[in-house]
Amino acid sequence: MKTIKQIILVLLLFPNVMVSAQQFWLTTNEFWGGPKTGITISNDSVILVSTMNSVLRSTDECYSLETVLNAKPISTVFSAQAGLILAGGKGKIYYSEDNGSNWDSVAINSTFPVTQFVENINGELFAITGIEDEGDGVFYSGDKGRTWEQRNNGLGAYLGCRKIAIDRNNRLYLAVSDFYESWYGGFYFSENNGISWEKISITSDSLANPVKVGIPYNLSVLPNDSVYISFKGISYNAFLSLNLYKSIDEIKSNSSWNVMKFRESNNWWEDTPINSIHQSQNGDWYSSLNGAIHQGGTCFSHNGKSWEILDYGLGTDTMNARNEQHFVETSNGRIFMIQYMDERIYKTDTSIVTSTPKPIEVNPNFNIYPNPIRKGESFTLEMDKYNDAPEISVYEISGKKLFYTRAYNTKINIPAPVKEGIYIVSVRKGYSEKALKIVVN
Repeated sequence: MKTIKQIILVLLLFPNVMVSAQQFWLTTNEFWGGPKTGITISNDSVILVSTMNSVLRSTDECYSLETVLNAKPISTVFSAQAGLILAGGKGKIYYSEDNGSNWDSVAINSTFPVTQFVENINGELFAITGIEDEGDGVFYSGDKGRTWEQRNNGLGAYLGCRKIAIDRNNRLYLAVSDFYESWYGGFYFSENNGISWEKISITSDSLANPVKVGIPYNLSVLPNDSVYISFKGISYNAFLSLNLYKSIDEIKSNSSWNVMKFRESNNWWEDTPINSIHQSQNGDWYSSLNGAIHQGGTCFSHNGKSWEILDYGLGTDTMNARNEQHFVETSNGRIFMIQYMDERIYKTDTSIVTSTPKPIEVNPNFNIYPNPIRKGESFTLEMDKYNDAPEISVYEISGKKLFYTRAYNTKINIPAPVKEGIYIVSVRKGYSEKALKIVVN
């Protein structure tokens, strides 16, 4: 949306100019279902997206989606083995055994939303619940989501869970909120499928120990067999804001954690905590930063050592802020993302598969006629012939999309808007977008 508004501004100032734009995030052609809460991919070809009141499914990389579950509220969606799909509700878990075609549900012993799932290599499932530091902890299922039992032994008084992760050895990791920084929250691990939990010691040679975790932001286990955590907390009277990591082989020891520096600050312990990390097939790192529109965004790094914040093509949530982002990736390296409580579904505009160069881009060349056009009639868009089908859109000056299609022929007829005014006709092909102004009388 940001890019199309920039295009519109240029066209208004310079009416005879055809403009093109490149950006990091592209959006799908419609904002289906309202604000999004989760995204997952099943069998490498089925993308499922959760909204506040539904689960949507796409088999064509989100060019189109269908509603496969109507229920509310929905907090997250997750794909397990053999076509099993789970969706988290409030005190309820929805499950489908056929990639979302048919659904059933089961109540759990909680009044809180289910916010995340993980699965171990044996197909056993884990779900977490919570809002801030209130919740009912962790739930376990050994029968593909049909029944669930609580597994909170060893956790503190606060059971508001924020994150859960699992490593290649089936060890579970858990992040629990503690608003009062009173030692009840923090990070835990379990080596017996959550039957018992042990507190993870957060220590550093340069900090007064112990560290008390208040708000966890990130809990990720990456392919390098390290656990990455980000949080705000205290060490005695010192405020902490850190991104740390440690090998999975050292989690049980009291050795110091390593610092992952995100940005420069006056003191190394006053960094900016990022959200959970996705490492792509080619080694690139994706995360996100909460904040106001000029502060938050997508966090991107080639190696986890040097980070940049990207907002090209990125919208905002319903509160006009930047929120946590969730990423999935197809086998050919295409990243899809939703930003929590943002209506859009995003996809990368670059080819990121390992050893695959970015394709040579052929900019779309097109003409529209007649121009001006009378309202209610049709105009013709004529373009060069391409191997793939460019995306055609018509926008109001405000940026609202009125029309969308894909052009499979070199000449197509498009209905003119029904109201008089100035409109923008956009052609997007791959990584480039060009637009022309059309006047409706």
